[in-house]
Amino acid sequence: MSESEALGDSYPRAEDRRHSEASEDELSIVEYLDMREAYDVLNRHREALPVELARELRQGTPRMDTLVPIRNRVMHGRPLQTGDAEKAVSACREFKSRFWPTMRDTLDKLGAEPGWEPAFNGSDRRYSDRILHNLPPFDYDDTGLVGRSQACSAIVKHLLRRREPMITITGEGGIGKTALASEVAYSLLDNPDSPYECILWTSLKTERLTANGVIQIAGAVRDITGATQILGKVLADDFKGGAQELAGALEGIETLLIIDNLETVSGSEIVTLYETLPDNVTYLMTSRIGVGQIERRIPLPPLEKKDAQTLFRSFARVRGGRAEFLARLKNETVEQIVTRLRFSPLAIRWYVLSVESGREPHPTLTDQDALIDFCVRSVFDALSETPKAILSVLYALDRSSTFDELAVLTDSPIDDLNLAVKELSAGSLVTQKPDVDDELISRVQITEAAQHFLRRVSPPPKADISRTLMREQEFKRSEEQRRTDESKRQLAPSVVRVRSAHDEPTAHLLRLALAQKRSLERAQSYLSRARALNPEFWEVDRVEAFILSQNDQIDQATSLYRSALRKADEAGKPVVSYYFAGHLAGRAHDVDAALPLANSAHEYFRTADTAQLLGRINLWARRYEESQVHLEWALENVTGRGRLRLIILTSLVDSWRRWSESLLEDDRRPVEAAHKASAGFSQGIRELDAGAWDQRLAEMLLESANSFLRAVGELGVFPPLFQNDAIRILKGVKHHAVLFERCVAWRHFPGRVGRLYRLTGIGQEISQLCEGLVQLARPKMDDTSEVPPRGIVKAWRGTFGFISHPDYPSDVFFPGAALQEGVKWDSINPVGLHVIFEVDEHGKGDRPRANYVAPVLQESGE
Repeated sequence: MSESEALGDSYPRAEDRRHSEASEDELSIVEYLDMREAYDVLNRHREALPVELARELRQGTPRMDTLVPIRNRVMHGRPLQTGDAEKAVSACREFKSRFWPTMRDTLDKLGAEPGWEPAFNGSDRRYSDRILHNLPPFDYDDTGLVGRSQACSAIVKHLLRRREPMITITGEGGIGKTALASEVAYSLLDNPDSPYECILWTSLKTERLTANGVIQIAGAVRDITGATQILGKVLADDFKGGAQELAGALEGIETLLIIDNLETVSGSEIVTLYETLPDNVTYLMTSRIGVGQIERRIPLPPLEKKDAQTLFRSFARVRGGRAEFLARLKNETVEQIVTRLRFSPLAIRWYVLSVESGREPHPTLTDQDALIDFCVRSVFDALSETPKAILSVLYALDRSSTFDELAVLTDSPIDDLNLAVKELSAGSLVTQKPDVDDELISRVQITEAAQHFLRRVSPPPKADISRTLMREQEFKRSEEQRRTDESKRQLAPSVVRVRSAHDEPTAHLLRLALAQKRSLERAQSYLSRARALNPEFWEVDRVEAFILSQNDQIDQATSLYRSALRKADEAGKPVVSYYFAGHLAGRAHDVDAALPLANSAHEYFRTADTAQLLGRINLWARRYEESQVHLEWALENVTGRGRLRLIILTSLVDSWRRWSESLLEDDRRPVEAAHKASAGFSQGIRELDAGAWDQRLAEMLLESANSFLRAVGELGVFPPLFQNDAIRILKGVKHHAVLFERCVAWRHFPGRVGRLYRLTGIGQEISQLCEGLVQLARPKMDDTSEVPPRGIVKAWRGTFGFISHPDYPSDVFFPGAALQEGVKWDSINPVGLHVIFEVDEHGKGDRPRANYVAPVLQESGE
């Protein structure tokens, strides 16, 4: 049978190959057949073969679909795929007849020595069929590249399109960047659509991790200058020169330049190389950090759990020996191991190799310091101070954090903080993932490798950790207090609203600004930080406007209130309206503009705060009846007897006084004016009689008393209908003289009393009260002895009590034993009683202690 008859359709191609080689040795034409072609020839002539062999060939035909692609990858120097080794061995073992002695010996050798390799020169890796390259041997041939097929396909697509001149695969050390880049390169080498005529590879890796630690790579390229020499020699054996010469050599050649381990050189070197080489060069880089703005980054995450388990078992099976038992571990155990190894390919291989070398499995898993140092050290050492500080904060928190939380927990400027997080993310020291509640918010978390590095290799100073935890507690307490304040009084000046939990860091900064509102410079530092974090949050404008208003920056405050009103949502507009109305009426004196805002806020909230504001604005607009309707409603609906009640009551007393003055000055109706002033005084004095000690309320009461006395004085003759009013007012002032003496209005009061005293028609009781008050107001020129302080009993608990006095804001504590001898308070309620007291020298802290308390003797007629 002739060669052409035997080979059939395969003959022409085999004959062309034989003639193209022009070898002096006369080889059979079957030597020029591919593996599948040779097998098919045997199959076609099975009738000429021994029956046993013919049957085996027929049964083994489907196995060629498995063996031929694997053979091609081996013979053409391409990376093996996951499972290639196991599939090839399994398929070959099915050929069991006597006709395959070499195959049987090879399989037996591999079974006895898994690490043995037959002598094989391979193909010339410098050339493919059409692309010049210097791709290195792949170091993952034992298992294939596990779990990276999607990433490989995506990068290949990018490089085929060539829309981005530079692509960088980023990720932490040992995550598989080099292996992926190698897989991508070989995929392009065999892709018929590849646009590249040349694929050049250079690695800047200077050290390698082994089971026995990190070793330096001999002859490693350490800079771009050295890399250009290596790359140039691929094009010409006698190449000499630098980047300029390489650029000339590559001109017109469609080239893919792959640089591995880019983080070992500076970004400026890469930029210089990029600017020097021609535009027909496309770049694929691997780096733990990245280059900068000129690249498209493709972050490479850890392996998926199932892929990590596959790699673990496959590598353990391939290594055999002492590590072989690892491949047979239970799924739960393998899952725990790969989780502890952070699903890192390098960590998995390092662990298996360490166990193979004789190390104990559990201690090896626990002590990964050398591995972590290798993966993290170079990136960590290259960080500037701010990223290191942020990494320390995340390590101390031991949880993910939003960017805004980091701004609260550090002092770094917001722009620096933003750059620091980007730098940490680029170095694979932190991850950024969308928040589960709001995908527009990113949460930053330290990676397991970085956390292990800081815990075991390079721990942060304990003072830094303590400072972070202390700030975190302050932030949490502030937020808890904010919620408490809002629940008690939602429109209190110290309350800051939040739209969601993500506004809480901004709210914390705004509360700090409010605490410093009297120091505009200090407040602005917190406001600027809050605005940089959350520029569109209406509360930032609203709080800054409030603080500016308090510091008499009227126009700026008005502008910011308008901005807050534009930004606010439906729930925020009533809040802004409330504060804006207060500013316009109280600071800008524009009650007409304030009134609709106040009405809007009150319609939404219907609270004592909004009613009180509406009452005040109507009062300033001289709408006294409307003012009192709102203030009375506020007084009826306020909860508790706290500060807000005193504010409302003070406003109500003021409204009576102003109404009185308007009737007297504008309408010349002194009788009605006196009634209004008396009504206001009567309503407010009951609060002082109940034990309240409030200077602002006292000021309004004394102003009302002056208004009453002035209106009565205008009559010329004291009318009997005001007998009881005058006695009540004069007694009230005398009873609380220790408080009223501190009021600004006190300077006018003695003169008003003297004028009353001189009126015709006053009774004896009023005369005596007038004399006593004038005497009380007269300076005591001859008395040089120290007068003990005089206060009011604020609370009595049966065995101890508290005294209100303006010199002691936290009140004065006194035990029952300090009462003057003979004084018994068992059967009476002494709250509101005037007393004199002495402060113990040992009780001068925040809560002073009295060692002597005695009631003030009441004068006759009082």
